[in-house]
Amino acid sequence: MSDKIRWGILATGNIAAQFATDLKHSHSGVLAAAASRQADTAEAFCAAHGGEAVTGYDALLARPDIDAIYIATPHDSHIKWTHKCLAAGKPVLCEKPLGLNQGEVLNLYGEAARRNVLMVEALMYLMHPRMHLAKQLIDDGAIGEVTGFSSGFGFAFPFTPEHRLYNIDRAGGGIVDIGIYPLTAARYLIGEPLALSGEARLAPSGADAEAKATLSYDGFEAHLHCAIDTDLEWHITVEGDKGRLKISQPWHPGPENNQLIITDKNGAETVHASDDKRPLYAIEADHFGALLKCEACVSDLITPDFSINTAYWLDRWRDAGGVKYAADTLGATGFHGAALKHGAHGEVPSVTLDGLAKPVSKLVLGTDNQIDAPTMAAMGDAFFEGGGNCFDTAFIYSDGRSEALLGEWMAARGVRDELVVLSKGAHPPECSPEAVARQLDRSLERLQTDYLDLYCLHRDDPAVPISEWVDALNREVDKGRITLFGGSNWTAERVDAANDYAAANGLQGFSLLSNNFSLARMEDPVWPGCLASSTDAFRDWHTARNFPLLPWSAQARGFFLNWERGGLAATRHGADPTDDEMQRVWGSADNLERRRRAFELGETLGVSAIQIALAYVVNQPYPCCALVGPRNPMQLQDSLDAAQISLTQEQVNWLDLRD
Repeated sequence: MSDKIRWGILATGNIAAQFATDLKHSHSGVLAAAASRQADTAEAFCAAHGGEAVTGYDALLARPDIDAIYIATPHDSHIKWTHKCLAAGKPVLCEKPLGLNQGEVLNLYGEAARRNVLMVEALMYLMHPRMHLAKQLIDDGAIGEVTGFSSGFGFAFPFTPEHRLYNIDRAGGGIVDIGIYPLTAARYLIGEPLALSGEARLAPSGADAEAKATLSYDGFEAHLHCAIDTDLEWHITVEGDKGRLKISQPWHPGPENNQLIITDKNGAETVHASDDKRPLYAIEADHFGALLKCEACVSDLITPDFSINTAYWLDRWRDAGGVKYAADTLGATGFHGAALKHGAHGEVPSVTLDGLAKPVSKLVLGTDNQIDAPTMAAMGDAFFEGGGNCFDTAFIYSDGRSEALLGEWMAARGVRDELVVLSKGAHPPECSPEAVARQLDRSLERLQTDYLDLYCLHRDDPAVPISEWVDALNREVDKGRITLFGGSNWTAERVDAANDYAAANGLQGFSLLSNNFSLARMEDPVWPGCLASSTDAFRDWHTARNFPLLPWSAQARGFFLNWERGGLAATRHGADPTDDEMQRVWGSADNLERRRRAFELGETLGVSAIQIALAYVVNQPYPCCALVGPRNPMQLQDSLDAAQISLTQEQVNWLDLRD
């Protein structure tokens, strides 16, 4: 790379012109080239702003003299060209919104992490020092405890059906175009909300012409307002019990627009200002340039989590307003625009189960935390192309939504026959043999399939004679609706009894268990009725019989993260663990020592403690396939990498205090 970062601008519209104009004042970068689909447009742009004119976006990406790409295309093509930039190894600054939904954003950050290429969402106003100053003042108590927030962004643009602002086929509407500003301002200044409610007034095209949202916080609310057909006040106002902070014209700060005002309870005003004289997009380019120079692959201002959460809340706002894009419906191709290919990006070790023609990957992707089809697709695509093939769900997960989303993804992508699907049924209060067939009817319908590769009874009722369970399951095997079956949270004694009965009567017996098993032993059940195979006796039972185990919470629900330093902060997933759970379930002295050893061995091997914990599970002497529930593709990639770690028996024993 030269002393100056050589920028290529992909597209030549208004925002590209603003970026190019400000780039002249950057400390770190210069405009090397700009591309348009038409030669005359590119030439006119470069005549005005400098750089070499390039015809065609692909031609720009192919140039070796381009160090970074700024994507300024309309919203609906961000994912296409960001993918192409990442595939070409080009660091990319992509205009907001990075993707049209959370699935697209998850997918792009997963790709960036996998390829180790810098990608940042271009929320330029958040990179300006005035916003940092505002946050510092709020955090330092300049207005006291926050009691309210409001922000607006709106302008009057006449209804023009073919214009990108109103064209629903081009992801038109105000929410993603300008609603993103007040939304991100609230979250940057006062933190992530607990919930969102909203509404929208739709244009005849179906795009939102005006929209409002209310973010719920602990004890107060934030009110957001955006419009593309109505002039609104552009502002950020944060109320506190000691005063008010207000930023007028917050969205395009610069040398002549760098102030904010704090008004105390007596009406006295104090003006604060940033002294940075660079124009807005030069500051943005220099932030990106600093990341490139230090070879960082994530921004510390617009972090992956921040962008992913932005997409989450934009989705909720669109849901509330009845705004739906074509991108929200899955198609046959992946986010990269091609059909999925199993193992395209790696392999996962697998095991063979007697009676099942397909191998089972040693990682099993849990689907209980997916919220919609695009997020399911982001995780499913990454897992499948990363070499995994086994998916876990259950009749009760998310009231059936888990099965439905997995089914929607499998059907859309056309990959059902390449997968091993595990689902579970007969959970209390319907823990009975009679519930099996009835629930299986619903599960297969939701999953859009006519059979399950693996089926587990979610709980056992010891009062039910074992023969009734085995007979009920064999009836489903005979119908071709189940290939292999087993139990989740079942004792070894009941499994032995089931298999003794099956053998004596010429029936199929249990082929697997799905109990908890992890390096940290479950001292107290996570949920009522849970059982673990982590005890010495249970582990020896699996080993002696070579009995397959597909354990849930294989990483002890985050116990091997730095949870005591806030690593388990509250998230949007209600099933996520709390610090109290860490202490109650996993926080014994022996588990803390296992955890310490995981960190020690991880440091020796150059991996994380949670990867060591996962490697412990998949390196057992019997078939053991770990169920994992990553929240994003970056966490998934960590798990895929962990599955490749080979531990010796001595290391396994040492980790489990058996040295």
